[in-house]
Amino acid sequence: MTRPVAPPNAPAEQPMAEVLRRYTAVVRKRLWVIVAFLAVGVTASVLITLQRPKIYEATATVVVDPEAPKVNKDDQVVEIGAGTYTYMRDYYNTQLEVMTSFPLARATVVAGEGGRFYDHLAPREDYPDLSDDKRIDAAAENLLDALKADQHKDSRVIAIRVRDKDADIAQALANQHVASYIAYVKAKRATGTGQASELLAAQLDDASKALKTSEDKMNVFKSAHGLFTQSFDDKQNTLVAELQRYSAALADARVKTTELAALKVRAEALANEDVLTSPIFGLGTPSGVVDELKAEYARAQQKYAEVDATFGPKSEEHIAAQQKVEQLHVALAGEVKRIIREIDERYAAAVGAESGFSGLVEASRAKAADLDKVYADYAPLVRDQKNAEDQYKEVSERLSASQRELQNSIINVEPHEQARDAEQVLPRMELNVALAAIVSLLLGLGVAFLLEQMDRTLKGADGVEQLVGSPVLGIIPIVDTMTGDTPEAAAARDLFVFNHPTSQAAECCRSIRTNIMFSAAERPMKTITVSSARPREGKTTTTIYLGTIMAQSGQRVLMIDTDLRRPRLHSSLGVAKERGLTSLLVGEATYDDVIKSTEVPNLFVLPCGPRPPNPAELLLTNRFRVVLSELSARFDRVLLDSPPLLAVTDAAVLAKLSDGVVLVGQSENTSVDDLAAAGRQIRDVEAPILGVIVNTVDISNRRYGYKYQYYYGYGGYGDSKAEAG
Repeated sequence: MTRPVAPPNAPAEQPMAEVLRRYTAVVRKRLWVIVAFLAVGVTASVLITLQRPKIYEATATVVVDPEAPKVNKDDQVVEIGAGTYTYMRDYYNTQLEVMTSFPLARATVVAGEGGRFYDHLAPREDYPDLSDDKRIDAAAENLLDALKADQHKDSRVIAIRVRDKDADIAQALANQHVASYIAYVKAKRATGTGQASELLAAQLDDASKALKTSEDKMNVFKSAHGLFTQSFDDKQNTLVAELQRYSAALADARVKTTELAALKVRAEALANEDVLTSPIFGLGTPSGVVDELKAEYARAQQKYAEVDATFGPKSEEHIAAQQKVEQLHVALAGEVKRIIREIDERYAAAVGAESGFSGLVEASRAKAADLDKVYADYAPLVRDQKNAEDQYKEVSERLSASQRELQNSIINVEPHEQARDAEQVLPRMELNVALAAIVSLLLGLGVAFLLEQMDRTLKGADGVEQLVGSPVLGIIPIVDTMTGDTPEAAAARDLFVFNHPTSQAAECCRSIRTNIMFSAAERPMKTITVSSARPREGKTTTTIYLGTIMAQSGQRVLMIDTDLRRPRLHSSLGVAKERGLTSLLVGEATYDDVIKSTEVPNLFVLPCGPRPPNPAELLLTNRFRVVLSELSARFDRVLLDSPPLLAVTDAAVLAKLSDGVVLVGQSENTSVDDLAAAGRQIRDVEAPILGVIVNTVDISNRRYGYKYQYYYGYGGYGDSKAEAG
């Protein structure tokens, strides 16, 4: 089965506004389905709710503290984890479990005077085969089903709620269950405190013995290692400080040695440089001394040059000046040697210091290693003694607190608020109706969209080109005429374009006429077959519209009713049908006898004539080809109103004989599968398809977007006569 696909140029994603618009259109179209589901759902909800029995709920509250109040405010018994969020959460969850447990429910049922509670919760007539004891158990189980306990948020108040068909029973059960819980807590406290004191006394004796043993072991160890005069921690701290001090000094010495070694290598490399420009002076001699020597040398050199020029090389002045230059040069060379010697001495001193500090560090490390061996035996003794002391202290404090608690009759639970008048909680009419409305609305929407998804009819011109393999020539909107299937209504609809030349439909048809002309610009387009996939899809009306628009443009147009089975052109145009195409084919009439003029200028019609018993065979005759050829010579355009393609084979025969085929589909009526099949049938006979016209399109419907909206208001823009001219 051929399914519609999106046009090639369709965007991969639609804008949100477009999606919402389409959804809104579906809702408007299928609103009756949604309203029907909503009405049925709400009505059913009201009826069912009215038939259900009334249930009442009573609530009693109780305050629960994690610990009972202390008689002595100075008493502090701290349990591990007490006060943390996890501890509090677990504690209150435990109390909620106790309140909704079977033993407590049974105690509440038994507490009713004269069996009031269990006779109500488990009537004898409902449990005739059970003993009273078993019936009490059944009543307790039923109470658990109607019982709920929950903690108020961020508080220590717990609410106990009981539901029952009897409001008074619900109230009494809630109050009695609180009383049963308080009695349970009192009994548990009295029993638990006495047992805890006996257990703690035995634990305290064991803790005392363990503490004495750990202290004896520690004294023996301290005596053996001289730890009575100085504690182990003091020795360890002294040794650590010494090792840190030596290690820091060693690190500084190594840095110094490394720096001087690099300086020594640099100085040796610069030893043979020119003393006047050598960078070695920057390694050890203050810049002032070297700069002064260099300045004096420069002056001596200048004076030497002047003496040489004035007195000559043999003079005493020349000799003295030369000696002065040489002495200063020797002084600079001596400064180089002194710098190298000074760097060597500093390097040797740094190496010696590094070696000394290294020995001190190794000695300190050896002492630390010996002390670590002692600590390996000392640390377990310290831990054992500390644990023994902590254990003894904890057990002693708990025993004291437990003994004081024996004298304390106050518990950590107290009533907060008794249950008063029970309130009706079920059935909840407003909630049930609201939920039913929501569910019904969702179901209605789901069915509406499902129906829309299953609707295989055309929705405007979207996807038509992909279905048929030919372009969309245009659309024809719904025309505002009288409704019904009467001849008068059909005639008003068929002549709408002629009677309303400035209407939107007329403008659409002019656009279609132009598209048809452009689609066959390279070949003559004299004979055009207009057909549809199924009957009652508007092909005859479309034929009349096209003929009218073509005739208004000055062309002589002939419409031939080739639907020899169900002809309709004659009734729409008001011409006689007794003589027509079939009469012409069998030689019983001439062209002038059967071609009728219409009230539309330049538009003529050839009715069907008497219905033949074999329409397909008649259209296959050579006589029909000759007649069609002669009619094409007489008129500018010949439009063949053919039968539906999928109903009979006549349309395929006509398509083969014509210059082009126009396929008509009706929006919201023509099946996309039928339209695709009709396109295949035309291609199978190798007939040219000019394109598809989609009629009865509701261009005011927002579901088709705004691509047809330009037709609004455009119909009155020009004059129909001007258009025709």
